[in-house]
Amino acid sequence: MSLYVALLHFPMLNRRGEIVATALTSMDVPDIARTARTYGARRYFIATPMASQRAIATTLRDFWLTEEETSTRRQAMELVHICEDLADCFDEVARLEGTEPLVLGTSARGGLPYRSVGWPEATQMLRCRPVLVCFGTGHGMANELLEACDGLLPPVRAAVGYNHLSVRAAVAIILDRLKGEDDARDG
Repeated sequence: MSLYVALLHFPMLNRRGEIVATALTSMDVPDIARTARTYGARRYFIATPMASQRAIATTLRDFWLTEEETSTRRQAMELVHICEDLADCFDEVARLEGTEPLVLGTSARGGLPYRSVGWPEATQMLRCRPVLVCFGTGHGMANELLEACDGLLPPVRAAVGYNHLSVRAAVAIILDRLKGEDDARDG
């Protein structure tokens, strides 16, 4: 089935545990788009309630879409869809697929009181229905976002003392665990 990726910027936690809207990081736009394209995602959503941040994301996306010499990057940037929130992402996937997606969240924090979905189960889910994988920014998604997910994927390297990957690295690792080489022969 279809894979979708969402990078959410609100509601996120800051280092003090307060709910905030995080700022867009310019590298996240092309880098995550390239990873999403590599793993066959149909869309890469950048969701932020701040109009100024959506404008920056649009400028970055549009720059790469107009570059003649970077056709592989253009293919990736064509996946980028900029919106306000998780509900917009969900609605767009449902519109494209004709059915509601399964929403899987991610978190570097282990032991959260939400339904856990292991890698084999998540891979099987992806084979059966559209899946929207949500990634947080800042110090992670606020509880209201985690509660909106149908399940949470396991944290990357949860058992180590230091676990603060960039979201770009986490997206790459998680998409590889979900898809690996399974669809490499399909194009």
